[in-house]
Amino acid sequence: MVADKLLIVNLKKGREDAYRQIVEEYGNRLLRTCYLILKDREEAEDVVQETFIKVFRNIDSFRENSGLYTWIYTIALNLSRDRLRKKQDMLALEDEQVGNSDVDYEVEKGIDRELLRKELFSINPLYREVLVLFYFEELSIKHISNLLNEKEGTIKSKLSRGRSILKKGLLNGGSLNG
Repeated sequence: MVADKLLIVNLKKGREDAYRQIVEEYGNRLLRTCYLILKDREEAEDVVQETFIKVFRNIDSFRENSGLYTWIYTIALNLSRDRLRKKQDMLALEDEQVGNSDVDYEVEKGIDRELLRKELFSINPLYREVLVLFYFEELSIKHISNLLNEKEGTIKSKLSRGRSILKKGLLNGGSLNG
């Protein structure tokens, strides 16, 4: 991709138009994906912003072993995973400190969301991540395998398991955690 090569050169030179281009080109895709992983628009926006900051600060370390978007996406994915871990740690801590009332409130607050999104969000993040990459980002199994640094067979297995969990949840009309 000649356009990517030129964009990378311009980013490394610190050209403002290159930074603007990268945000315009990849921002909405990253936001959608981060939102589907994190279940929170504000957190997704924060992750996307943090991703671009990391890209701008670390563009000189980009070795071009992968495509530019793959590198950017990997940064966003890692930041999203970190947020999920922190969120899970905080929920566990809050649950110990204040009981289940806050958790119940959060559950009630989300009841009005559409069923598919609700079911997707109820799935274990390991499966949700692969489902989002495959169906929403329309990445191939091979590309997902490279992105997540896992074997294609593992990706196929996660995709199959995730589909199965999602299907069961949709057929039952309620959440089934996977």
